[in-house]
Amino acid sequence: MKEKKLSIEEQVVSFLKKQSGLAFKQRRLAKTLGIHADRYQEFKNLLRALAEEGKLEQCQKNTYRIPDIRSQMSGLISFSSRGFAFVNIGQDEEIFVGSYDTGTAFHGDKVIVEKYRKQGGKRPEGKVVKVIERSSAPIFGTLKRERQDWWAIPETPAPPVSILVKEHPDDIKVGQMVELYNLKWENVKYYPVADIKQILGVPDNPRDDITIILKMFRVNPEFPAVVRKELAGIPDELALEEIQQRLDLREKEIFTIDPATAKDFDDAVSLEKIDDKLWRLGVHIADVSHYVKAGSSLDREARNRGTSIYLGDTVVSMLPEKISNELCSLRPEEDKPTLSVFMDITTDGEVVDYQIAPGIIRSAKRFSYEEVQHILDQGDGPHIETLENMRQLSKILYYRRSQVGSIDFDIPEPIFKIGADGIPVEIKPSERLDSHRLVEEFMLLANKTIAEWVTVKRKKEKLPFIYRIHPAPPEEAIDGLYDLLTRLGLDFRRPETITPNNIRQILLKVESLPFKHFIEQIALRSMSKAVYSSKALSHFGLAFKYYTHFTSPIRRYPDLIVHRLIKHYLNTVSEEDKKFYQHALPRIADQSSENEKKAVEVEREFIKVKQIRFLANKVGEWYSGIITGVLEFGFFVEISDYLVEGLVHVKTLEDDYYFYDANNHTLKGRRHGRSFRLGDRVNVKIREVSIKERRVDFEWGE
Repeated sequence: MKEKKLSIEEQVVSFLKKQSGLAFKQRRLAKTLGIHADRYQEFKNLLRALAEEGKLEQCQKNTYRIPDIRSQMSGLISFSSRGFAFVNIGQDEEIFVGSYDTGTAFHGDKVIVEKYRKQGGKRPEGKVVKVIERSSAPIFGTLKRERQDWWAIPETPAPPVSILVKEHPDDIKVGQMVELYNLKWENVKYYPVADIKQILGVPDNPRDDITIILKMFRVNPEFPAVVRKELAGIPDELALEEIQQRLDLREKEIFTIDPATAKDFDDAVSLEKIDDKLWRLGVHIADVSHYVKAGSSLDREARNRGTSIYLGDTVVSMLPEKISNELCSLRPEEDKPTLSVFMDITTDGEVVDYQIAPGIIRSAKRFSYEEVQHILDQGDGPHIETLENMRQLSKILYYRRSQVGSIDFDIPEPIFKIGADGIPVEIKPSERLDSHRLVEEFMLLANKTIAEWVTVKRKKEKLPFIYRIHPAPPEEAIDGLYDLLTRLGLDFRRPETITPNNIRQILLKVESLPFKHFIEQIALRSMSKAVYSSKALSHFGLAFKYYTHFTSPIRRYPDLIVHRLIKHYLNTVSEEDKKFYQHALPRIADQSSENEKKAVEVEREFIKVKQIRFLANKVGEWYSGIITGVLEFGFFVEISDYLVEGLVHVKTLEDDYYFYDANNHTLKGRRHGRSFRLGDRVNVKIREVSIKERRVDFEWGE
């Protein structure tokens, strides 16, 4: 039988497999395999193609060998805004991939990456040899036109490559942002291609920011017709029979304290002094469950949304305005249904008794936080005696909470004043007033009391419930935190078992330091994420054994579920009911956690875009900031006045040659010894701002 002749490709692969990983120059390969001179260019093209397909490895000086599969591993690739990427291969190990070695991968793809045999730096380096699975995340890009072709420049993070658009609507325009789908990219020699799924807006127009962001994250602010129809059938007035079944609190001194711009007032407070040793605190929460019935269209929509999303002055509400701003909002001088909890509290902050009941209230006053603070500062104004008593009680509650190690992060958030053109005219850090702390302490105690009522007082009944839990931080994250503190010159000994009080002591010690907020952010990043759960687990950050969310049912779906459960558990609970909740609550908790995570991402994207738009008009201006990150290629600085982060690239540090000291998170000058480390205060000039790339570049100066 005649032996089948191997193709040139098969001959190349077969020969190199026998060479134990040795690399051969392309001319030597051609000579060894008997490639004629007039086919040499074709042979070189074949070698490059085999390397692009991952069948060969192209080494230095145009040499080739068989890839070492022992150095290959899979993981998810994450691109930076500058084109390079990292592949997470598990067990907290990442491989750096230069922008020229990412192959045909896009952000979030599952890829096979191959480590280089020679490693130059401390971080493992490699290249992508194959895309195993495309990410399901949408791809967005801005349209441009070259001759007859339409192209999309992908939004970062993404590889630095344009995408050729195939299928598209006839009315597309240059500069529009679009969502792409059906991405195909098999060979780096050719451009990726995709089709347009939808047009989002024009990124150059600041008024389109919110529209674009909402479409990017699949958030529809409009309520479906079935919800609007159901909403129209809800009476504007409470039935007399309903009022008579509730605890009548309309003569009580009850009022709301909210942000000045708020329209949905879902919590009110009251306080009575029973005697010299006992307070009675009332927390009255809008009874949203009276209007939003389980299984209704309103309920399904609220569950799908999970939470309200706040984008400056724009709110994408979990519930329609008729519910959130009218029927349920605890507006002054209007009868409103509530779920109220009264807590009898000693002068040292211990809750000795409590009562939970559906109520009817008539708020006496709508306060803003600033109004309450002004009254407390002046010592005069409406409800002054009660407000002063509330401040006194809130300090007692805060002290008691701090004694058990409850962590109190005080990290400012950017507050925008946005002009008519959609560009911020002012950004300032949020201010935490005593009036904020007052309300926070009362809400924390109400949430804790409700959780303990179900889990401790009703323990024998084993009632299904939704908790807000916060796992202890991962050991490696705590190791990193204490390592960083040591390198910043702060004397903290790493405890064998971390407790909330350990973190609290760190925050207390840095309270007066110039980089206080930076340390708080680092400590917060070391924490696990709080989530919703049907399991009665503890809340590490608050140092509470049991905790739930009860106080914001207008804007959080878990709170609405908790209200339904409370009202049910105030009556007889059957085994059938318990089985139903045992089945339903884990799914509701998981979905609510995912919705919360998505809302946070949307809000962060909005903040980032508006911060960058604000700085775009300030190129060339100097500011003071704190170094928040140090890497081989430069250091990140947060401008303290605006809470905006940008990069000082190492190439702009022209006074010396700087090398990266990974152990000490520092860039050091080789000649003069100047160093830049985490937490240092520096002066920077805004060098360049890219709204498209969500990027701010700084220049350091003395």
